[in-house]
Amino acid sequence: MDDGVEIRLYDPKREPSDWTGIISGTRCAVFLSDIATSEPLSREGKPFRTAADATCLLFESVDAAQQFSAAKVQEQASIRCEVFDSRGREQPPMLVVIHPSREGLDAPGPAWSRRRKWIAVLLMVGAIPLFWIGWRSKGATILPVFLALSTIIVALRFLHWDFGLEQVRREREKRMEAHRQREQPHSGNRR
Repeated sequence: MDDGVEIRLYDPKREPSDWTGIISGTRCAVFLSDIATSEPLSREGKPFRTAADATCLLFESVDAAQQFSAAKVQEQASIRCEVFDSRGREQPPMLVVIHPSREGLDAPGPAWSRRRKWIAVLLMVGAIPLFWIGWRSKGATILPVFLALSTIIVALRFLHWDFGLEQVRREREKRMEAHRQREQPHSGNRR
């Protein structure tokens, strides 16, 4: 298995000094972080002493980065691995790898998607009695109608949030596929 090349994110002695100047073509960068705190971690899963010490791991292909990340999260369940392409952090990561036991804690995950949808449905169902109370009061109080409208707005916000995360997931899949397509000619030259 390819363990990647660990480089500092910014090294004034290196040319180019920034990590984004090094990554190009089909290369990928893997960033490790603590899943609970988002604190950057080294290859060994240890926090950096200073921000200047921060590193990432470079891989020649997305498959190598994915294999390393899968092995790393199996080794240490508290780690999140994010895989970026040559555009760096300009866009969200192409791939986020976390331990299967932590998937329920991840907001973009399928468990949270179901929760957001259920919350939206419950809020909309809860708005119905509030509208009914407002209608029965014949305008004597507008509080139930106001609460019903607010509840619907919150429900729509949950659905919008879920839709946005689904769009990000689809975009990641497209970028991963495009990256793999770019790798195809390169893998043929190596044989």
